[in-house]
Amino acid sequence: MAAALVISGIGVVSPLGATREQFRDGLLDGHSGIAPIRAFDVSACRSQLGASVTGFEAAQWIPPMKLRRMDDTARYAVVVTRQAFDDARYPVSEHGDDGAGVVLGTFTAGGQATSDYLAALHKGGPTGAPALLFNSTVGNAPASLAGLELKLRGPNVTVSQKESSGLGAIVTAADTLRFGRASALAAGGVDAIFEIFYRVHDRFDVMARSATPAGPFDRRRGGFVLGEGGFALLIETREGWARREAPCYGEVLGVHAGSAAVGINQWPDHPAPLVRTMRAAIDAAGIAPADVDVVYAAANASPALDRVEAAALATLFDARRPVVTSVKGALGECGASGAAACAAALLCGAAGYVPPIAGLSDPDPVASSLDLAREKRRAPGPIVLVNSVGSGGSLFAVVLRVNRQ
Repeated sequence: MAAALVISGIGVVSPLGATREQFRDGLLDGHSGIAPIRAFDVSACRSQLGASVTGFEAAQWIPPMKLRRMDDTARYAVVVTRQAFDDARYPVSEHGDDGAGVVLGTFTAGGQATSDYLAALHKGGPTGAPALLFNSTVGNAPASLAGLELKLRGPNVTVSQKESSGLGAIVTAADTLRFGRASALAAGGVDAIFEIFYRVHDRFDVMARSATPAGPFDRRRGGFVLGEGGFALLIETREGWARREAPCYGEVLGVHAGSAAVGINQWPDHPAPLVRTMRAAIDAAGIAPADVDVVYAAANASPALDRVEAAALATLFDARRPVVTSVKGALGECGASGAAACAAALLCGAAGYVPPIAGLSDPDPVASSLDLAREKRRAPGPIVLVNSVGSGGSLFAVVLRVNRQ
């Protein structure tokens, strides 16, 4: 990349809590946000677990009249965007900001509202369809509402690449800033578990069935657990950041987007596309694979994905092995997972640690060449590679330099 980009703020709404500290401490302590689904009946499903948001009170951030017009993804988006700007001490004027914007990734935005709206429409006709829901039936509503709430008149972009959407948004934001099309962007992902979305995944039989599911890279793994939440990074140019007394969690050094030619809903079946994507992000950062200290893997306990990513990491890091972790044993899998991994890398790295892989007790031989984080580890250095893979073949990689606090 032409110049490093500064990360000056972080917003978090997660299954481990709705503050940065709860999120960081939960990950480092090896806690998991996975629990039985309570929001709707899953008694007839093969899977009955999810990683649902906890400790989140939207009314602390959003007035009640506005809350009525927002679904969960919009609430997460508005709150984590505001958290990120507030954390960065970025002065958003009441008259608006032409250089600041929002880039959010999502898999589920619009789905719950569309489901509820169509159900009401079919049951009661046009007069029975709740008008308040209509605005939330489009996938770009959360990012748009976040921009409107903070009067951000810069780019407002929604990225939808299934499970890789959140990291895809961060890659998109980095490129937008690098080309001078904005001065600051809240970038990340938002997703919410809702009934039809959950039941479709259960029908596909891709989620873990066990009441105590194994984590990524574990020999016993049998699929992912669906998660939700919101995660945003305030990314800005170094020039803009230098004009303020603001924190600096780290820098975005390099990014890359790629793809694998696979079938619909399939994970990549060969390591080469993953190796190519990771190597391109590392090259863009101006470093070598041997310089990477920690990898936040895309692994989510799906046997095929974990296997191919393990092979890709073993190929790329042939000589010096970085510590490898994954947040999905604690947070589940969703379109915000890649953004969650970046937030984890920055917050845990600031404390000097790498979080353990929740649910990993018996590593699979396919990952035998990897240095897996089975307990909280001292961070060996500041350079972090974050991977994200979408079922269907979308691939993203981001290289960060993490600042120790």
